[in-house]
Amino acid sequence: MILHYFSSARWEEWGLYERPVIREAMPVLVDEDLCFEEAAGPRATVVMNLWLRELPVSGAPSPKSWRTYAQALKGWAEFLGARRIPVFADRQRLRDALSLYAEYRLSGPLEVRLSPASWNLAVKDALVLLPVGGG
Repeated sequence: MILHYFSSARWEEWGLYERPVIREAMPVLVDEDLCFEEAAGPRATVVMNLWLRELPVSGAPSPKSWRTYAQALKGWAEFLGARRIPVFADRQRLRDALSLYAEYRLSGPLEVRLSPASWNLAVKDALVLLPVGGG
């Protein structure tokens, strides 16, 4: 997964009629193949990007906060992808994955370990994407 930070520089050259309505420095997650949808419909990155774009009006007005949330979300999505678990799997499967993620990020290899504060943020991002209901 690629994490890009939006810039409207030279948007006139993109063949658009007007400047995109995306804030400068807004994080954008893109799958490695640069696609946002498949025959079945939009990919999970579309929903994740919608959530990221709502951060400024949901209590996170700082680009630094957007970056932190995007990095945590990217880590969670990559963890799931490496285990072939869809980002929008059923609730129980995601809860089980969250348990594995906790073990991985709190006691796994040193380069992936998180501080308690960072862990709280990572869990908050993961829980936002859990399906509502009994799933």
